[in-house]
Amino acid sequence: MASLVVPLAAPGAATAEPLPSCSAQDWLGVWAAAPSDASGGTDDMDRYDLSMNPKSVVRDETIRAILTPTFGGTTARVRLSNRFGTVPVTFTQATVARRAAGPALVPDTLAPLTFGGNRSVTVAPGQDVVSDPVDVVVQAFEPLAVSLHVAGDIGKPTEHAVARQTSYLTPEGAGDHTGDVDGDAFTQRTTSRPFVSGVEVLAPQSDGAVVALGDSITDGYQAVPAGAPETVEGIDADGRWPDDLARRLAAADRPLSVLNLGIAGNRVLQDSAVGGQPDVQGAAVIRRLDADLLTQSGVTTVIWIEGINDLFMTPTATVEELTGGYRDVIGRLHSRGLRVLLGTITPAGGNSSAPPGSEEVRQAVNAWIREESPADGVVDFDAAVRDPADPSRINPAYDGSDHLHFNLAGYQAMADAVPLELIADRACS
Repeated sequence: MASLVVPLAAPGAATAEPLPSCSAQDWLGVWAAAPSDASGGTDDMDRYDLSMNPKSVVRDETIRAILTPTFGGTTARVRLSNRFGTVPVTFTQATVARRAAGPALVPDTLAPLTFGGNRSVTVAPGQDVVSDPVDVVVQAFEPLAVSLHVAGDIGKPTEHAVARQTSYLTPEGAGDHTGDVDGDAFTQRTTSRPFVSGVEVLAPQSDGAVVALGDSITDGYQAVPAGAPETVEGIDADGRWPDDLARRLAAADRPLSVLNLGIAGNRVLQDSAVGGQPDVQGAAVIRRLDADLLTQSGVTTVIWIEGINDLFMTPTATVEELTGGYRDVIGRLHSRGLRVLLGTITPAGGNSSAPPGSEEVRQAVNAWIREESPADGVVDFDAAVRDPADPSRINPAYDGSDHLHFNLAGYQAMADAVPLELIADRACS
């Protein structure tokens, strides 16, 4: 039996089909992170994560990636990615377990992962892979640890650059420690997340998923005025606005997970390195939509806030160009039967990167979002976080200090601005 290789593009129009039974089981995404890069350049962001931990090559070592699902289940599968790699990656052993603290695991929760019945799997450059189903208890808001032994020297790994969560690594050449419970071998740390891009559980088809699509604001970045290193506040707090939204949904007894597909620095129209930007910021949404979003399981609704980087980074987008990008993506999501909530762009007055005239363009784009967007609803993030005394700026109570990103209270305010009644439950009968 061959391992399940995930196609990275799956376009096509939705077709009318009978509704599935609500009691029938199907796969549901409960955690996701979009692969952004493989640190292939020479920029500081290719050499260090945003906590200034060195990024090194992976060579005969074990990675213990930490992640926090937003929904539970008892049968799971894990997605791994070599999307930005230049050589095949062989995972000789892989495990999943509940995390106790740091790199240590909860005893008796460790489960081996297999791929097509085999413990080892080789993933070609540009490909993703999904594990076989495994019996493991996944609990909402309780961290999991996915441990991967990588054979040989594969260079730098495909990663999600801004994880805002600490993962762990053994030194190069340390071999396989995927079965270690105590975590003592994991002496290095990173706040990027290598290889792991998703977790799914078997769930009734009455359960669904909400995707949060966007840039560093959706990624939950918290910056000092100079931009790096990232602030310690918020790391390992699961305080991104999609996390806070997931907790709101759980408190409201809505059977919905939240999948965070934000990438820091991402743009609607331009790929990462265009205009001299770092190459760790992912492909433009108009190009990454199929691979990142349309492969997710159980999605009903997409909440999308993005565009500030299109207004700030060279080449800066016009109102017509950015709204045209919105129309294109919304149309593609609608063709798949997905509900789309478009967020207004939040203020950035006072940020050192703001080019002249960007505030006027932001206001014009937000007017279009509120009045003309073909989305199914609007989330007015701008109104929720702006300073009443100066609407071009973030409310000081929410400002993360660089006048672009937010503190934990600001991200909570964003989550609180999402009207839960606009989010669709999964259709079944």
